[in-house]
Amino acid sequence: MALTTATACGTAAGQAAGAGEFSTLSAGSSGSTGGSADSSHGPIGDAAREDWLTKGGCRSVPPASTTFTANSDADTTGPAGPAVLTVTGRFAPGSTAPVALDLAQLDTMPQVECTVNDREAEGRDATFRGVLVADLLTEIGAQPETTLHTAALNDYAVDLPVSDIRGLPVLLATRLDGQPMSVAHYGPLRIIYPTTGYNLDPTVYDPRRIWQLSAVDVA
Repeated sequence: MALTTATACGTAAGQAAGAGEFSTLSAGSSGSTGGSADSSHGPIGDAAREDWLTKGGCRSVPPASTTFTANSDADTTGPAGPAVLTVTGRFAPGSTAPVALDLAQLDTMPQVECTVNDREAEGRDATFRGVLVADLLTEIGAQPETTLHTAALNDYAVDLPVSDIRGLPVLLATRLDGQPMSVAHYGPLRIIYPTTGYNLDPTVYDPRRIWQLSAVDVA
């Protein structure tokens, strides 16, 4: 099934107004104990990852299921529903690409909850659940060098620097307060940046909080 199109905002701010193999503090990856993404410092333990998550108002939670199967056809339907995200671009040799993912497949990946001040959409503190973008890229074998080109259902587009994904707990959210998000409620996927712990400039980062995300091109 092809991805559905819609005519709502990609992000409130946007509508209203390093080279080499990917590494970060993602699950099962390497990094420095200081919270950077430098993979030369050895494996990251669970405690260091949780400290990094906690700084941004996030925590690890159990996955909803345990089986992941990527689709090779960008217009196919996954085992539990229609594809909600298509990922194209740079992949490791031998990896299946492009990848089309449904919500059930995203639920099998390492899950994180983040509580943020969602001032643009909800106008309140809200808790989002999903997979860190870093973990998603690792799971599917993507290898970004500099940029993730992202697009929403209404063709709003914004570039996410890979440095953000390596250094910050950037979440691909599939749930808001425990419930899936409809297209009318800015879903089914949103990119969530932390609103605490990192002193992020809203004029720079608010446009990157894309909602109704439907496609990522890895560059």
